[in-house]
Amino acid sequence: MKHTKLLAGITSVLISIGTTNVFAQSSDKDAIWQAVNNNPHRTEQEVKRDVYRNPEQVLRFFGIDEASAVGEVAPGGGWYTHILAPLLKDKGRYVGLQHNPAFYGKWPDWAKKLAAYPDTIKSAPDLYGSNAVGTWLPASEGLPVKEGSLDVVFIARTMHNWQNQGRLEDGLKQSRLILKDGGVLAIIQHREDENFAGDRDASSKRGRWKQSDLINVVESYGFKLAASSEVNANPKDTKNYEKGVWTLPPSLALKEKDKEVYTQIGESDRMTLKFVKVAL
Repeated sequence: MKHTKLLAGITSVLISIGTTNVFAQSSDKDAIWQAVNNNPHRTEQEVKRDVYRNPEQVLRFFGIDEASAVGEVAPGGGWYTHILAPLLKDKGRYVGLQHNPAFYGKWPDWAKKLAAYPDTIKSAPDLYGSNAVGTWLPASEGLPVKEGSLDVVFIARTMHNWQNQGRLEDGLKQSRLILKDGGVLAIIQHREDENFAGDRDASSKRGRWKQSDLINVVESYGFKLAASSEVNANPKDTKNYEKGVWTLPPSLALKEKDKEVYTQIGESDRMTLKFVKVAL
């Protein structure tokens, strides 16, 4: 009986110690881990795409933390917004740099939605906090936020849009101006094959850029490539699809046609490039 009680006591202590360690490990996870893995603002469908987008590794690669001031270009459906905004709302600052409604006169419904973007952020303090700002890049006049006020301008899968819409020059110039000295231009972009025979416009219409071309262009506007990562690479992406990059998930532009094939490929092959602002 004594041995039984002793064994039970030891087991109880071990269980207690084991449980304490588990909770200690969980509570010791930093703000980036929490924003990615313990975040009620993220939907189940968004989390499923982590396997292709690797948000925790991406944020660490770009040097983003909870005290950063980050401008997110073209937030779109909010996939990265739902990570960045909660991460930054208490100690940092989130700035949403949406498409400018002034350029969407042919699409009045879309322009109206874009024009309401600043109010959208103000109306969701649980997500954004009280320090967040919604504005547009490139701005029609002046700059979207104060010059030299951001640590990072974050551009995910949008450089082809700037090229297609004729806003590449203004977008890069204004991004540089709103960054602090030494600030980071963080780019994730669908990658084109270096041996693709078409020009930049042809690539952009497919949703892609050649990595060498993108680096050369960005560096010509007062940035220097500091590092690159293959964290978002996908060697299964053959880049030769009927509907460009939108053939692949999550868009699946061909609907049910060969859906299983494209789902097996996964999301696009992407370059992940960290540039820093340098003196001109």
